[in-house]
Amino acid sequence: MAGGLTALEWGALLVFGGLFVYGEGVLALQRKWVPRLAQRAEALRDESSGLLHLMAPLYGMSLIGAARGQVLRSWGMVAAICVAVWVVGVLPEPWRGIIDLSVAAALVWGLAAIVSAVPTVLRS
Repeated sequence: MAGGLTALEWGALLVFGGLFVYGEGVLALQRKWVPRLAQRAEALRDESSGLLHLMAPLYGMSLIGAARGQVLRSWGMVAAICVAVWVVGVLPEPWRGIIDLSVAAALVWGLAAIVSAVPTVLRS
């Protein structure tokens, strides 16, 4: 991307950026994943199992300790993300950079959603 982008590439960056921020950042992370994470954090706070506390990140992401269907969906998403990382990794520049920047923007949105959920979890 250091060499500059063409008009098509700038357009793709705007389109992909918007799609990723809205689709992944807002719809998937902010509206679905973060509320479930907050709910599981509250449940874990009341849990006495030291092992679950040690594995809190996996528990929070529903990779362990959730209903069977949710665990399968969560592990399926991990697998899909791994495949997506591989696919994007073989794209030529600047397309790889365009996708990477779009994903990063969506993740920043998701991080902001997590940070905004913390006071609610702490108040409960």
